[in-house]
Amino acid sequence: MKQKVRSVLQKHLEALGKFNTAWEGVKTAPKLPYQTVYLNISASETRAISDRPLAEEVGFFQVTLFYESGMGTKSIEDRADIIRNHFYGQSFTKDGVQIVIHKPPNIGGVFLNDDKLALPITINFTAYEL
Repeated sequence: MKQKVRSVLQKHLEALGKFNTAWEGVKTAPKLPYQTVYLNISASETRAISDRPLAEEVGFFQVTLFYESGMGTKSIEDRADIIRNHFYGQSFTKDGVQIVIHKPPNIGGVFLNDDKLALPITINFTAYEL
C-alpha cells in the first residue's frame, strides 16, 4: 500500500507545477530553490477482521523546501502555504486505497541547512484499504 500512497501524493504535489525536486530514492542535485520529499508510515492496523482483512495505515508525507539564504523568508513561507492549502482536506481514491488528509499540514520553523534556508511541511494522512 505504501507505494500506492507515495504515487498518489507525489502526483498531487506535481500538480502544483514544475518545481525542482529531489524525489525519494532518486539521486539528484537540484538547483535552488528546490524541495525534497519522502513518505513515512508511522502505524499500521487491521480495521476489519474477516477472510480478507483491510489495512489502515497512518503516516506522513514530508516536503522540505530549500531556498537561498540571505533573501528573507517570504518566498519560502509563501511556497509552504501553497503546499499546505493544496493538500488540506483532500481525499484520493486509487487502486483500492483511499488516502485522506484529515488535518491541516504542519509548517515547521525555518532553519539553516548548509547555508540554505530550509522549511519542512508535514502532511499527515490516513490510508484505508478498500
